[in-house]
Amino acid sequence: MQNFNTIASEINRKAFIQNKETRNLLSRLEKIADTHSELIPQYLYWESVANYAQGKSDLEINSKINSKLKIFDENKFPFENALLLHALALNNAITGNYTDSFTNSLKALIIYKRIGNQLFVARINQLLGIICFRTRNYDMSRQFSKQSLVKALPKAEYYKSAINLYSSQAFDNNGRKIALKELEKLIPVVEKLNDLGLLAVVYLNIGCCYSLENREDLLNIYFGKALNIGNQIDNKSFTTSLLINLGSYALGNSNFEKAESDLDQAEKLSIETGDVEQLSLVYQIKSLIFEKKGNTKEAFIYLKKYNEQKEKILSNSKTIDSYQTYMSTFLASAEKEVVISKQNTMLEKRRFLITLISSIFIILLGSAFLIIFYQKRRQQAIIRESEKESLQKQLLYEKNLKQLQEEKHKELLDAKKREVASYSLMLSSKNTVLKEVLHKAGQANGENQKQIIYDNIIEVVKNNLNTQAESHKFIHHFNEVHPDFFNKLKVICKDLTENNMRMCAYFKMGMTTKQVATILNVSGETVKNGRYRLKKKLMLKEEDSLDDFVRSI
Repeated sequence: MQNFNTIASEINRKAFIQNKETRNLLSRLEKIADTHSELIPQYLYWESVANYAQGKSDLEINSKINSKLKIFDENKFPFENALLLHALALNNAITGNYTDSFTNSLKALIIYKRIGNQLFVARINQLLGIICFRTRNYDMSRQFSKQSLVKALPKAEYYKSAINLYSSQAFDNNGRKIALKELEKLIPVVEKLNDLGLLAVVYLNIGCCYSLENREDLLNIYFGKALNIGNQIDNKSFTTSLLINLGSYALGNSNFEKAESDLDQAEKLSIETGDVEQLSLVYQIKSLIFEKKGNTKEAFIYLKKYNEQKEKILSNSKTIDSYQTYMSTFLASAEKEVVISKQNTMLEKRRFLITLISSIFIILLGSAFLIIFYQKRRQQAIIRESEKESLQKQLLYEKNLKQLQEEKHKELLDAKKREVASYSLMLSSKNTVLKEVLHKAGQANGENQKQIIYDNIIEVVKNNLNTQAESHKFIHHFNEVHPDFFNKLKVICKDLTENNMRMCAYFKMGMTTKQVATILNVSGETVKNGRYRLKKKLMLKEEDSLDDFVRSI
């Protein structure tokens, strides 16, 4: 057992920076667990920790964990059961299944709290903070990260929690400078630990903060330091994250060649590790690169790939947002169970004392014994009823959660279907015009007819450039795809013109200012002015996003 714990500690220290050596240590750990079945949950947990540290997706490990959960149930093996749930949560996070990851983490948290294991309470809070950060729930991320900052954690894990806390704080404009200051303070502290992996994470997060501040000089310095360490350690997931950040910033500066180069490397690495979240980010940014370059064909290909990856991700920030009420109720119910468990322990001690006294003074305290026995039966009945009520609540929560997931998934699919129909409508309209142009051009049999055909083509193009008839036709078809959209707009503002509504429809479809200008045959400046007037009519504030507003309708 001592040898097992020593190896586990080594895995915890090396998992992020030495993948090959960590795998060798896991093999040794597995051999010990094979001869000591009670250690299997711990082995599966440390294997999941190693996979999570490297961002490696393993499709088989969840099946192993689920089979062991049936053996190591919560009543007989609470710590082992919590470890298995914790391991499931780690693997769910790698594959982007944040709903299950969040749920399993909460269940593990309750058990760790009940058995009083402060170290693993801190570790599971740390994971919950990361899940919320990835789903852009920064307030919840800060809450969990703060709860993970306890003395029970080893120093490296403690500072990792601190990094997570400050990183989520950086996405609050008011707290970014404070977060940057605190992250920079951690550099000498982490350097003393001689932990390359943790130092690389500090540099990466500071670089990201300066990216948000658009400080190219400083972000290049810290990304460069992170990249230097990344070349010294064995962690493809970290390198992928760094390349995605570098590529994203290069795209923002229209350095398409640099952005493509970084994203190509990130794509290759994320495919190797099987990290769905990282791969979806790569495809999303690549789609934007080709869109800005004007290569709509490649942009569409990567947009399709991005949507396919997002289909594999079973949760998003809105899903985690919905957990806030659920989490409060769930934790409250669990705390109640903890109190009941403590009461049971106290009752057992009382029973022993009462039995001892009763055996000595059985005759004198006969009547008292009957009263105590009656009280004991009553207390047991109350406890059983409380446990039954707690179980019913938990089942109801899980049922509501499943229903919420199905509704969110259906809503996402319906939205995608409407967007595809909208784009198909535009493509159909364009194809009709192009076919007519081709037909006219094909009628030119001789030199004398070329001018006539040319005039006819010009007439076709002019007739299809932003005509009133086309506008009516577009609004009619768009209303079929997005019913009640225009009615809701009219309720919000009765003064909207037909052109105003048509422009809102284009923004609803996710078109850029340049694309709208091309369709309307006007300049980009005209569209920008139109956006400004629309925001005034819709009574939006200057900092409000018009695109987000129309997409929410």
